[in-house]
Amino acid sequence: MTNSALVMAKHTKRKKLYIFIAFFILAGICNAIMRGNNALFASLMFSLNFSIYGGLLVYWMESVRVRLLPTRCRAYILTSAVLMLFFLILKICKYRVFSNIITPSRYIEYLYLIPTLLIPTLFLMASICISRGEDINDKGSEKLLLIPSVLLCFLAITNDLHKLVYMPRVDLSEFCVNTGTYTTGIILYLIYVWIAVMALYAAVILFRVTRKRPGKIVFWMIAVLLMWAALECVRIFILIPLDLPRMYNTPEIRTFSMLAILEICIRSRLIPHNENYAGFLSGLKLPVLMTDGKMAPVFCSAVTLKASDEEMRSALDFPLYTDEYTRLSGIRVGAGYVFWNEDEKELHKATRRLEEANAILSEENDLIRVENELKEKKARLDAEAKVYDRIASVIYPKQKRIEQLLESIDPKDTDFGARLGEACVLNAYSKRKSNLLLISQDNLPKSNRELYLALQETARFLKCCGIEAAAVGEEYTDFPLSYVHELYDDFETLIEAWLPYLKRLTVSLTEEGIRIAAELTEAAKFPDMALFVKSTEADGFTFLTIYGNKGGEGK
Repeated sequence: MTNSALVMAKHTKRKKLYIFIAFFILAGICNAIMRGNNALFASLMFSLNFSIYGGLLVYWMESVRVRLLPTRCRAYILTSAVLMLFFLILKICKYRVFSNIITPSRYIEYLYLIPTLLIPTLFLMASICISRGEDINDKGSEKLLLIPSVLLCFLAITNDLHKLVYMPRVDLSEFCVNTGTYTTGIILYLIYVWIAVMALYAAVILFRVTRKRPGKIVFWMIAVLLMWAALECVRIFILIPLDLPRMYNTPEIRTFSMLAILEICIRSRLIPHNENYAGFLSGLKLPVLMTDGKMAPVFCSAVTLKASDEEMRSALDFPLYTDEYTRLSGIRVGAGYVFWNEDEKELHKATRRLEEANAILSEENDLIRVENELKEKKARLDAEAKVYDRIASVIYPKQKRIEQLLESIDPKDTDFGARLGEACVLNAYSKRKSNLLLISQDNLPKSNRELYLALQETARFLKCCGIEAAAVGEEYTDFPLSYVHELYDDFETLIEAWLPYLKRLTVSLTEEGIRIAAELTEAAKFPDMALFVKSTEADGFTFLTIYGNKGGEGK
């Protein structure tokens, strides 16, 4: 399939070349039979001649645009083709539109020099690009060649001002650049030298590039150059002196000779192209098929693509699955279509493996989440257990003492009330101490009344012992939790030590700690306390302050 497609492609190219040459010869015949007395026939042949030349140039320009990659070299070639078309348009203007008007005819002769100068310059620039290649680091230094060319074009167009190109022997009003009416100026010689240098330098570059390439590139280039020279010689030395009909004039000879050289460069793959479909596709292991506009196969890859015409047409709109794993896609290119198959079997397997892996990961994530929840619950229970253990260790002595008191008292005893009141005081401490131990520094507000509530509850239960007790004054403090514990523990220690001697007691909070005013039945010693205590006596009352770890004289 690939070999037959390649043969078909070569046959198509050769057929197009033959048609191009046939039209070129037909245009030459039209030019040769143009001369005659019948003006209508001459005009018809002239129009047909130009239409063929213009059509051939436009067709070739479009083929260059499609065949070549968008490089600087392609831009130079297309610009040259535009100038070639401009050359032919100038010919029409000179011999058909302004044939009897002197001034326009003269300026057309000046304008002739623009394509004459720029086409060889662009040809040299394209040759430099062919020699160097389209290097991304090259900024297009060959464009500097346009500066002298454009300057010479400007001097040619402004010849009427300086007369350095054509030096007229007649008045400008009668000067239309006919033979014998001018002498050659120094700028015109410079133009001829510049054109010759550009053409020769380009030829040297191309011969240097093509000499090591296989095929007959050099042969065809030499053949075109010789044919170009032969046509010019025949026209100058035979047809013009004998006034014989001629098929081609100077513009056509120059234009299509240059076109032939450029076409040789393109077909010899000297310029980056996108037309070697057969060579590209033949090495592909991916099933690819290139068809013409009627879905007839033109090129195919080493692996055959199997699909019906209906499936391929459907694939042009959106990818189509011809079976469970094969994805058919298509796209329009040039004058045909390209279709390719993608085997998604491995992709499906990878997708299934990924789904299985995701399922396993999901199960593992669920297990990890449950495990983390259990760890969190266990940590919370452990923390609570530690708190409860701490509470138990702190409260146990008090609870043991309460138990002993309750077991030892008898309702018939005279000290039953005092002993029961003592148990109530100890129980109040146990309750409030437990509450304080359940609080942490993080959840304790900066200004809180936890210490005041503990003091108030102890004072309330002291009344069960027959003691007039009360907590008064400011309720809120900003002591740290550790100071709250120490103050309350020292207060409880003092109460338990003085309980047999207490008659009245008033307790309040200050910025320094706890302020106590107590009336005792007799003098009592101070128990050992962790904090500093200051005390004074006046009017039968003992006044003391338990400092919140801020100093004082210990008593």
